[in-house]
Formats: sequence, C-alpha cells, structure tokens
Amino acid sequence: MYIKCDTIKIRCNYKYLKEMKTPFNITYNSKNIEQGRYFNSKHYSSIPYNLYIATNNYHQSLEIEFSSKVLKERYPELINRDTIRQCLSNINNLDICTLDVDGIINHGWVIGADITADVDLMLTDRVLNALNQNVGNYRRFQWTHYDGKGITFTKNTIYDKEEIKVYNKYKELLSHSRKFIDSLENRNDIMDYFYGKTRFEITLKGEKQIRERLGVGTGIKDFFNAIDSAVREQFDRVFNASIPILDTTQCNGYEEWAMAHLLDSYNGDLRQIEQSLRQESVYNSRNGLSERMKKFQSVKARTKRKENEIVRSVRSLL
Repeated sequence: MYIKCDTIKIRCNYKYLKEMKTPFNITYNSKNIEQGRYFNSKHYSSIPYNLYIATNNYHQSLEIEFSSKVLKERYPELINRDTIRQCLSNINNLDICTLDVDGIINHGWVIGADITADVDLMLTDRVLNALNQNVGNYRRFQWTHYDGKGITFTKNTIYDKEEIKVYNKYKELLSHSRKFIDSLENRNDIMDYFYGKTRFEITLKGEKQIRERLGVGTGIKDFFNAIDSAVREQFDRVFNASIPILDTTQCNGYEEWAMAHLLDSYNGDLRQIEQSLRQESVYNSRNGLSERMKKFQSVKARTKRKENEIVRSVRSLL
C-alpha cells in the first residue's frame, strides 16, 4: 500500500498556472511592486473546503495547497497516486483557474502533507487512556485534546516538531464539515463509511522532513510511490506497546486501587512495604499493621503488570 494524504502542498513553476479565471488577490513587496497573486477558498462560501493557490514572481513559483475534500464524492479515497490527477482536474472544474495538470504532476514537488490512516476502531476513553499510559517518553511528548474528538501527542525538537493526531473522524465531520457533507450526492454513504473510523495523522513540513521520513524524493511521482509506513513509524516513536501496564480491574474501590499502585512502586515487595510502615510509625498497634499487610497480600494476588494489548491491537491496524 502507498501513502495517502488528507492535505497536501505542492510547488512548481508558475508557468503551469495557465489562466486566472477569478480575480486573484495581489501581494506587494516593501517597494510596492507586485510580488505575486493568490486565491484563498476561505473567502468563497461556494467552496466548502480548503484550497489555496499562490504565485511568486521573484521565485517564478506556484504553490497549491488543498484538502482531500476536493475529491468530493471520492473523499474517502484521500489524496494518493491514483487520485492526485482527479484532485487537480477538480480544481480546474471550479472555474477559478486553469492548471496544467500534466505539467504539475511531471515537474511539481511536495513541500508539505498530512499523511493519514483511517482505521476501523471505535475511539473510546479506554483506548485513549491506553495510548496515554504507553507514551514511550512521557517527558518529551506532550499531549493535548484534539478539539474534543481525540488527542494530539507532540514533541518539539531543535530542528522540527514531531506529532501524531488520533481522533474520531465521524465526529470531526459532524462538527466541522457539515456544509461539505451536505454538498455531496452520496452524503449518507460517506458518513456510513466514516462511522467507527479513527484517523491517525502526521504532518510533514518541508522537503527535508519528507525525504527523511518517507525515504523518497519530493517529486510528486516519487512522493506517492512511498510505502504507507510513515504513520506506523511515528506511532512507534510515540507509543511503546511493550511497556507493561498495571492491571487494577480486580480492585474494589479507591483504597485497593491505591494499595495496588503502592505495591507496584515497591515492585510487589511486601517485606519492604511492611518495613517502611514500621519505620514511619503509620500504625500504633501491631494488629493494625498485621491487618493492613493481609490486605496488601490480597490485593497483590489480584493485580499484576501485563502488556498493553490495546496498544498492540491498535498498532496492528496501521
């Protein structure tokens, strides 16, 4: 399987923009000389998805940035080696401009992309908690809620930013893309497709990061011939499925849960726990300490660390 993108940013020579059918905004440099022109779909309510086209006279370049929603009814296929031509043709069909589709595909290159994997997985709190517990280097990766539909794990480095987004795609469409969905003839089929889907997404910025992560050149044809392992590799950088987790499902209430975690911090060494309780004079009577140690023995028999099968099963889907 080859990589798929939710969004992509392409650069090529501006000669491949053959015609501007809609007035493009003009940008000027500090000397008030025209620097280039651009079109942004955010200013057009008739286009319910992101589309940005810009020229730069100085660099003689054309940049095109768009989301897979430009595929309309073929949206679930995402941007890939089989749909990139359709994406550019659909942009032409908007009557904004005329792009030389062949010229862009043959001579353009990718300077940014959101690499995506949509998998059959209900993103429950249990799954999110399992992922959060198994962050390999929790001090380096910070997590934030992703718009209430998922979670983002981010690590800032000296050179770039590493992150992976994990979110409920069905809910995200309902809350942010209703106008787009309602514009589709097969809207019900689209929503049925994304029901129960979890999206894993990584962002690659710049040619250097693309080459390093994908191991291919940035030319459009080279880029889309990359094997779709980038999301799984980033998953492995963030999460460590081999980290055993503490199974406290057999604990009754907070007291036993707390005892299980104390046992875990002492590696299950009851002798060390009893010695610490004695030294700290936690109990005034021998009977009180004896009863507590019996409870520790009981909790120890019902709790243990085990491999996080949830994380392993999630990884197998990527």
